[in-house]
Amino acid sequence: MRGCAADKEHEIVGKLAKQAAIAGLIPLAAYVALAPPVAWPLYKIALFHPDRQSTNIDAVKVKAIEAEFKATKRDVTFPTANGKMLHGLFFELPNTKRVFLVSEGQGGNIYGKLCCPRLLLQCGGSVLQYDYQGYGKSEGSPSLDGVCDDVAAAYDYLIQHEHRSSHDIIGYGESFGTGVTGQLALRRKLGGVILLSGYSSLFRASRDLLPFLHLYPDSMFPTQGLDNIAVFRKPHPPLLIVHGKRDKVLSYKNAEDLYRAAEEPKTLLTLPEGTHGSFGKGNAFFTSVSSFCTRNNL
Repeated sequence: MRGCAADKEHEIVGKLAKQAAIAGLIPLAAYVALAPPVAWPLYKIALFHPDRQSTNIDAVKVKAIEAEFKATKRDVTFPTANGKMLHGLFFELPNTKRVFLVSEGQGGNIYGKLCCPRLLLQCGGSVLQYDYQGYGKSEGSPSLDGVCDDVAAAYDYLIQHEHRSSHDIIGYGESFGTGVTGQLALRRKLGGVILLSGYSSLFRASRDLLPFLHLYPDSMFPTQGLDNIAVFRKPHPPLLIVHGKRDKVLSYKNAEDLYRAAEEPKTLLTLPEGTHGSFGKGNAFFTSVSSFCTRNNL
């Protein structure tokens, strides 16, 4: 009887040991499965949300914008580094060489974002919006290295075909596009840079949104980290950072950290009631951008 009881105890202990071993492997398996080098295709889906279907522009809104500012809208195309053709909308304002080169957020396409050119036209400059590869009518598919090539291609288009000088071009980025604009400032000469609702680095923003990513060292992430602090802690064009204190997507601390790290010349416009992508109440944004351009002879 004692032998049978002992055998039973050994069997139970064996089962418990197996269960414990399996339970111990689950966190390890999850860690490996979610590691950036392994799960990058999943993270890429989460990062890029292109819309290739909604490519009909609101003609009524465009005509209203053209009439209000005496501007003309043209569809433009230009090649990016890998030969894919990108599509953009160029709203040209008469009697000025100033142009805002707009890099948008991670979702949709430029057809759903006509409020941006309207506001920037009000600030006294022409506007070039473009779609990253895989967005709207642009060919290809998006990638971190690709978006950096895309903004450089848009810049080169302005220089070569619209006959702008580097001083005429103000890089303007919103949300995800702030890191893209930061990389443009690294690659090309600009008159100025405006960042709305941005981040200090894409990795920092990713870790804020997905805290478990803190478990992974920087070496596991893609080499292109859209690191704005690394860009602006060195000599750079005049910088205007605009951020809402109530931003729940990219926290206001991103703006504080970037402003603290950046060299002069720099300006921080805080929007006390601003949420993500907000231009603030009243004329705060318009006044700040106009002052920024005047102060820096743009």
